[in-house]
Amino acid sequence: MPGANESESRLLLKLIKERHAIRDYDTKRMVSDELLYQIIEAGGYAPSAENQQPWRLIIVRDRAKQRRIGEIAVDRTIELFGRITPRQELERRLDYVQAIPSRERTIDWLITGRRFEYIKGEPETDGAPILLVLAVESTHVGNSQPTLRGTGGVYGWSSYRHAVIAGSMLMENMMLAATALGLGSCVSSVQLDHFDDVREISELLGIPHPHWVPILCLAIGYAKYPRTRGPPRQTPEEITFVDKWGANWQPKRD
Repeated sequence: MPGANESESRLLLKLIKERHAIRDYDTKRMVSDELLYQIIEAGGYAPSAENQQPWRLIIVRDRAKQRRIGEIAVDRTIELFGRITPRQELERRLDYVQAIPSRERTIDWLITGRRFEYIKGEPETDGAPILLVLAVESTHVGNSQPTLRGTGGVYGWSSYRHAVIAGSMLMENMMLAATALGLGSCVSSVQLDHFDDVREISELLGIPHPHWVPILCLAIGYAKYPRTRGPPRQTPEEITFVDKWGANWQPKRD
């Protein structure tokens, strides 16, 4: 890492590993514009193809609008996990939770939609005081030439994909910045996974859809409870191959 000493590098790696999704917020502590500015500024340093920065953020301050976005998230969660997804599949996905009572509680939060109540921003459910909505440019093609912009992909180019990738990296930057500043955050897309919901939220926030498409939301605030443990992560050996698929990497240890 150029320009960073060993302690700074270790601090950065520690920060990455300690970032966790926060879904319970201290509604008595507001997030200052100064901190929010630093978080958004850090997001803007994310890479994008040819530095086109195909993103826009909306700070949702209107409580009625935030509540509606949260209602959509809750309703879609109930539909996905309470009606469509078999319970056996939920148990399989959550088998990393060793304690059965904790696993059952997590499943209950999913099938009842309570897992996403925090998006509404209501004090009664420890809601997030800040909600950001990320929209990306749907005509972004990763090439600044006027003949290629807005074509939806030519000569094998993928357009919208570049903007989604860039927007996702912007989100990661903001989450890490929030962690560094002592704040909690949680990214969500369940309220933007359905075409009807994308259209409704675009209308609600005045997003010029379909040229700009909302793809992710980010809740930010001070965590009400400390969270020191998240789901287990796969090791580098498990997720990395050498030269071809299936040839697992066996790194040399010093």
